[in-house]
Amino acid sequence: TMTIFYPAEGRNHIWAVTLRGATQAPEWRVAMFEGDYTPQEDDTAANIVARATEIIAYSESTRPIFTESAASSGASDNTGALAQFTLTAEKTVRAFAIVSSAGKGSTTGVLLAIQKLASGSTYPAGTVIRVPVLLTLSNPV
Repeated sequence: TMTIFYPAEGRNHIWAVTLRGATQAPEWRVAMFEGDYTPQEDDTAANIVARATEIIAYSESTRPIFTESAASSGASDNTGALAQFTLTAEKTVRAFAIVSSAGKGSTTGVLLAIQKLASGSTYPAGTVIRVPVLLTLSNPV
């Protein structure tokens, strides 16, 4: 599993829904990226596709759903239903994100979180990538 960077857009969405009753996203999706990109505070659903170069060469028709577990100890994960991508071309995977829009390469919705991997991994076409995601909120130590 991986921990996640929450840009301002994601944090603002969490607070707007929790504290002001804003409309929550009906579902969250996992997107994967090949660019050697470091997450930034001003990343959004509108700019992350181009900034981090979203991978759309996979056979699933939409970004896979992030099916989260019930929150416990300030964390939630998808270990019961990993997001799955079946590559249709060789790709180097360097990051994953949680977004509210289902469309591959979509620039609408909310970017909740993104995580750059410690190093990229290259996979040939036909590889099935199953992505574990761990979302955590914690107090400073």
